[in-house]
Amino acid sequence: MSRRKQRSAFDQVSEFDRGRIVAYQDCGLPFREIGSRAGRNQKTAMRICDRWMQEGTMDQRGRSHPPLCTTSREDRQFVRMAVTNRSVTSRTVAQHIESVTHHSVSARTIRRRLHQNDLSARRPLLGLPLT
Repeated sequence: MSRRKQRSAFDQVSEFDRGRIVAYQDCGLPFREIGSRAGRNQKTAMRICDRWMQEGTMDQRGRSHPPLCTTSREDRQFVRMAVTNRSVTSRTVAQHIESVTHHSVSARTIRRRLHQNDLSARRPLLGLPLT
């Protein structure tokens, strides 16, 4: 049996291990040796050292999705508008929010926020005249 510690496929590299990998690279060790000493893959050691050389940091990258465009206060205002006036549409709410805060919010975002609170905005029915 191998003496190397078995790691799961999705085990995150700790800050201490990232520091060790960069220190080994500063000592001039090849990436294969660095990977075996740290108990990681050679490509993982290369990626951490490349990020250290390019960005000057070993931190893990941020989240993959963009930050929210509305605050929790605005979200509560969407809910309050939908509850007090059931005939209001999401586009009407978006126009009202834009006129008050001078911050544009899409109708889809408003529908999404209302759905998170188990509510729904009225969707106008497009009907063709029957003549």
